[in-house]
Amino acid sequence: MYYVDNVPNTEILCPHDNPQGLHLIEDFLSADEEKAFIELFDWEDTDSNLKNRQVKHFGYEFRYGSNDVDLDAPLPQKIPKDCDILWTRLKQIGIDIGPPDQLTVNKYIPGQGIPSHVDRHSPFEPTILSLSLASSVVMDWKHHSGINLPILVPARSMLVMQGEARYDWQHGIQPRTWDPVIERRTVQGRAVKVITGDSVNRGVRISLTFRWTRRGECPCLYKALCDTAPETGEDLDDLVAANLEELHVHQVYEQISRHFSSTRHSAWPKVVEFLREVPPGSVLLDLGAGNGKNILNRSDILQIAGERSIGLLEECKRNVGSVAGADCVRLDMLRAGVRDGCADVVICIAVVHHFSSQSRRAQAVATIARSLRPGGRALITVWAKDQMKSNYLCKKKEKEVHTNSVVEVAGLNLPVHENRTQFQHKDLLVPWKLRGVKENKLDDKPNSTLLRFYHVFEEGELDELCILSDLIVEKSFYEEGNWCVVCKKI
Repeated sequence: MYYVDNVPNTEILCPHDNPQGLHLIEDFLSADEEKAFIELFDWEDTDSNLKNRQVKHFGYEFRYGSNDVDLDAPLPQKIPKDCDILWTRLKQIGIDIGPPDQLTVNKYIPGQGIPSHVDRHSPFEPTILSLSLASSVVMDWKHHSGINLPILVPARSMLVMQGEARYDWQHGIQPRTWDPVIERRTVQGRAVKVITGDSVNRGVRISLTFRWTRRGECPCLYKALCDTAPETGEDLDDLVAANLEELHVHQVYEQISRHFSSTRHSAWPKVVEFLREVPPGSVLLDLGAGNGKNILNRSDILQIAGERSIGLLEECKRNVGSVAGADCVRLDMLRAGVRDGCADVVICIAVVHHFSSQSRRAQAVATIARSLRPGGRALITVWAKDQMKSNYLCKKKEKEVHTNSVVEVAGLNLPVHENRTQFQHKDLLVPWKLRGVKENKLDDKPNSTLLRFYHVFEEGELDELCILSDLIVEKSFYEEGNWCVVCKKI
C-alpha cells in the first residue's frame, strides 16, 4: 500500500511584509463618526449600478476604463466639507497632504469586488487615501514580481498609499460573500500573518477613495506600471486585460463547462509520461485543471486540482472524486492562495495562453515557480502559433481564402480566428460552437457560438517566461500544436 507523509496545512503563512509605503491606520474614526459618514454617503440609487458595485464621484468622475479622470470636465459636486476632519487628523499624526480634489465613493454588497488595478500614475499625485466604512474586507495586493499579499482592512480604518504601494503594486477585492480570517502571529521570532482555515461573512461596505489630481508626465521612479514610461513592448493595461479575460475566458468557460468537459476524456501522452516520473509521496498541483482529466489514478501521491471556473470545478469533482489522495479546489492562478514551495510537482496544461498581457502571463508562470519547492519540477504547455506540424489544420480549408472578422473588446480590435486554419495573429478570439449536453449526449447542432481569447506562442516565448521566473528549462519541445516546457526550480 502506498501513502503520503503529510497533507497540506489548511493554514497559509504570509511571510512577506506589507508593501513599502502602505500605511493602515486602524480605528481612524470613532463609531459615532463612522455612523455620521455612512449617513452622509450611503444611498439607494439603482441608476448608478456598475457590474460590481454602486459608485458616486465628487470633484471629477473617475473613469474605470482607463483609471484616470478628465481634468477638463470637473463635476459640480465637490467633496463635502464634512471630510475636512480627515486631513486634519492625518496632519496630527505626521501625514500633511492637504485637502484632495477628487473623491470616489463605492458601495459594495457581499459578493461584489473590484479587479486588481493600479490608479494611473500621471493624473494623480503620490498619495491616495481609502477610508473603509461599515464592514471589513480582505484586499489583495500583488506585485509584478509574483508576490501576492492579502491584507485585512477593518471598518473605520484609513489606508494611505504612497511610494511602492501607490505606484508599483496592484490592489483589488475578490468577488465573494466571505473573507478568510487573517491572524497575526510570531513564528521563529518574526511577526507574520497567517490565513487560517476559518472565514467571516462580509457585510455591506462603503469605501471613500480620495485623490489629488495633476497634469503632465509622471515623475515616479517605478516604471513597471507607469503610463508615461517608455514602451518596452506590447502590453495591455491590467484592468483592460482583466476585463477582456473576464468576458472572453472566464464567462465563456462557465457557459461551456459541460460541453467542454464532454470533449476532454484523457490526459495527453506527454503529460502522462511526465506524471509517471513523479516519485511516490510527492505533492502534485494541477493549476488550471479543467475537468480533471490530468489527475491520474495514483494513490501514492497527493494530487490537488486547482480550477477557477465553478462549472469546470464541478466537472472536475465528478471525475476526480473516486481517485484516492486527490482533491479539487477553486483557485485563481493570478491570486493562487497556496503556500510558497508547497508542491513537488506542478502541471499547467493549456492555461497560460488565456492571459491577455505579457505581464499577466509572466505573473502566471511566477505563480508556478512560487508554488514549487526548491528542486521541484513543472510541465507547462501553451498553444503554438505555428500549426503546420499538427493535426489541427483542415486540408480543405488550406485552399480557401479566409478574411478574419474583427470584434471590439474594451476598445481593442481583436481578430476572430477561422477554426482549423493556420493562426494569422498572436492575440485573437477563437470560436467555440456550444452544444447542449443531456444525459452525456451532445445536441446535434450548436445553439450558439462563443469567443475565447488566446495568445498563441512563438517558439522560445514560453522558455523566456520560465527563465524570467528563475526556472531552469530542462526540456522544450513541440507537441501536436503546443509548445511545452519541462522546467525545474533552482
